[in-house]
Amino acid sequence: MNSLSFWAWMFLFGHPVWATGFMFLISWCGYWQELIETLAWAHERTPLTNLIRWRD
Repeated sequence: MNSLSFWAWMFLFGHPVWATGFMFLISWCGYWQELIETLAWAHERTPLTNLIRWRD
């Protein structure tokens, strides 16, 4: 495993932890929008981005 794989796994396992922890603290009105924006932001900053790219 390379040095980036640790952070890739942390990114993947962090999603359920984040979603479960904040699901009850964030108002339902903006919860899904916040979740989607956070996932999109994190996706752009991880090594996983190099594996999946949009093809226009």
